[in-house]
Formats: sequence, C-alpha cells, structure tokens
Amino acid sequence: MKFFDEATIDIAAGNGGAGCVSFRREKFIPFGGPNGGDGGRGGSVFALADQNINTLIDYRYTRRFDAKNGEPGRGSDQFGAAGADIEMRMPVGTIIRNAETGEVMAELLQHGQRVLLAKGGDGGFGNLHFKSSTNRSPRQKTPGWPGEGFKLQLELRVLADVGLLGMPNAGKSTFIAAVSNARPKIADYPFTTLHPNLGVVRVGPERSFVIADIPGLIEGASEGAGLGHQFLRHLQRTRLLLHIVDAAPFDDNVDPVAQAKAIVAELKKYDPALHAKPRWLVFNKLDMVPTEEREARVKDYVKRLRWKGPVFAISALARDGLQPLLEKIQNFVAEQLPPPAPPPDRRFDEPSPGPTGDGGAA
Repeated sequence: MKFFDEATIDIAAGNGGAGCVSFRREKFIPFGGPNGGDGGRGGSVFALADQNINTLIDYRYTRRFDAKNGEPGRGSDQFGAAGADIEMRMPVGTIIRNAETGEVMAELLQHGQRVLLAKGGDGGFGNLHFKSSTNRSPRQKTPGWPGEGFKLQLELRVLADVGLLGMPNAGKSTFIAAVSNARPKIADYPFTTLHPNLGVVRVGPERSFVIADIPGLIEGASEGAGLGHQFLRHLQRTRLLLHIVDAAPFDDNVDPVAQAKAIVAELKKYDPALHAKPRWLVFNKLDMVPTEEREARVKDYVKRLRWKGPVFAISALARDGLQPLLEKIQNFVAEQLPPPAPPPDRRFDEPSPGPTGDGGAA
C-alpha cells in the first residue's frame, strides 16, 4: 500500500428536514387541530482514530464526504428521521486543520478517539409547536437548519518514542530491522527508504518502545534536495532522536563529521524545537573498521564534532553493541513517561460498593 501523509478533503454535514403543516382530519372530528411533525436532524461528520490504519490513502482519491439530510416532518405527529452520521477512520497521529483559517480542529492521539468535525443541522418545527390558546390552527412551520461544511487539511505525524536521523545509506533501515519487528527495504544504494517505517522494540517483559525510521536527509534538503524536509514532521512527536552516522563510508572523500554537521544544520532550519530535542550520536558500521582502529576513529569523530552528549558505537549488521544502547533508550523513555495514576484511596476493611452503591447491602 502506498504511504500518504497529507490530504485535502471537503466535508459537509446534512441539513435538517423542514417542519410540516398538517391538521387532524377524521370522520366526526372536523377540527382536530394541528399535527404536523418536526423535521429530522441532519447527519454529522465524525473523525475516528484507528490504530489499524497507517496512511491517509483513503482520502487521497475520495475528497468529498457528505452526510445525509434529515427527512421532513409528516402529518399525524410524525417526526422526520434523522440523517445518518459519517465516521471517517484516520490513522492515530492525524492532525485535522481548517484549510481556510489554518486552525487545528482536532488531533487524533489515541485509538478509538472520536471527534465531531461538522455538526448536522437541526430539524425545523412543524405547526404542532405553534399551537396556543389564541392560535388554534397555526399554519407556521420552519425550515431545517443547514449543516456545517469545511475544507480540511489532513496531516499525519506518526507516534513514536524514538526517531532515527541520518544521511541516506547510514544504516538506519538495517538498525530498525535488527532491533524491532519492522522489515524495511534494505539495499546498498541511498534512498532505499521512501516512507516512514515504525517498529516496536521489546527490551524485556512489558518493556518496549516504538521507533520510527524516516528517509535520509542530505545537505540542501531545505531547498528540496533529495526528498526534502517532507518527512521530518514524523519526528516531531518523538522523545529522543538517534543520529546514525556512517563510521566507514565507501568513498574515502566523504567526511562523516561534515555529513553529521550538515544534518544538524538542516534540522535547525526546519524546526528549532525539533533541533532542541534530546539527541544521541550513534556510529554505525563498525564491523567494517579494523578492531584496533575503532576506538581511535570514534574519538576523533567526537572531538571534531565537539559533541558533549551520549555516544554509542555499534554494528547494526553484526548486531554488535545494540543491547546496551536499547537498555539506555528504554530507561530514558520510561523516565519521560508520566507516572501512572495512583489507585483510589480506600480502606481494606470497608465493604466494596454494591450494584446500588449502598455498600453492597441487598
């Protein structure tokens, strides 16, 4: 399935049905009075977060969503039926904006979250509502109210605890495949990753975190070079960035330090808040460096970068040095999570409330 993280759609809630003017007419009851019912309300449009969907492709080609109108009222005190609502299933992490004003209307952050986007119009009143002691045969009614309509911009930002950052062919896809259940495309040429990949890393029983891999950045991405900045939005909700650096590039003329600085510069151009996120340096592909040179090479890179943060040296292909890194990440993510809510304070000698809330008494 193709990956789409942007879409523009039009939605319209249903209009309310018109009220009815009607009078009761039966044999031997010539003046039965008004009995015109109200119109039904129009259908509303809702957004529903679904963790089983990971792309906005459903809204790439179908761009118009209209809820049903409410039915008009009828005689014999019959109210019109309400129009059916529409539920639009979207991936968790979707941001919904008003395309005309830019206002954020909703942010879907939890599975099952349901948000009203456009409210259906209320139904009109039938002449039954206008009956009074001075107006016994009213012929007034009201039309139904129109439903709301909007032009929406949908933007998907994946939800992950850790994001991978680096140049193309730095080994990010190999890393996420080695530590998680993700199976991205891996090849010996750059830009094999064309869309974000998510993987769950299980460090131990009930200890896990979600990691996201995005296509690699290159210098000049802010001007559209390579795949540009279009996928960096998927790192904005992460708690930690892993900057993967190729410690053994194929081309001797390529300087990993210069590449790392270029990535940091592009990150700052895109979003200073993203640049300020906690970022760890991970030197990859050490299996391609002679054992006696590894420590000296890493120290040289760190010194030239003037890096003061955490540094790790790994080989994703050989799965060397991964476990200590994953343990550190797990501990960091656990510290960032909010503490669980305390259990309710209740004495153990108190009877638990029964179905009627009276302490369990029958």
